[in-house]
Amino acid sequence: MDRKSQAKELELQAKEVKTQELKTTLIQTELDLANAVLVIQEKEAELAQLKVKTPPIKSSPPITFALTDNDADNLEGLPDTPTNAGFGTKFPSNPQRGDIFLRVDMLPNKLFKWNGQKWIEIAKSTTDRYAYEEEYILYLLEKIRTKEYSMDDLSPTERDQVIGRLNYQEKSKL
Repeated sequence: MDRKSQAKELELQAKEVKTQELKTTLIQTELDLANAVLVIQEKEAELAQLKVKTPPIKSSPPITFALTDNDADNLEGLPDTPTNAGFGTKFPSNPQRGDIFLRVDMLPNKLFKWNGQKWIEIAKSTTDRYAYEEEYILYLLEKIRTKEYSMDDLSPTERDQVIGRLNYQEKSKL
């Protein structure tokens, strides 16, 4: 055999070796993939068994949340005594049953109501009484002026009250 023929023969053998290596790698990859599928199926079966055996966990919130308007505002059987609406970073020390308080040290602000024993969180949508307190509207105006709040941070009622206050201030300048 001449040198050219030997070179071609070696080239063909090299290609065949590469082809065999690729086939071996492909077979090994297919085996690994099949094993991975089996492991996944086993884990899914284990997970299904755990779901059957494990009852759902019920969490209890740290603050009782008033679920309905009745929870928040129904004070049947109590004398008609005025209640207070306030705001701040600390709850009032001497609340009366029915008082509401808006915590402004958290964003979004959270509304609470005193039920006679503890402060319960209520949805801001259950009442907007706090938004009519002049001191609170002045507080919001200051927060907006210092860019700590934007109008988008306010509820529709808060926004209306702030705009009304700004309009009043503009008219009083005339």
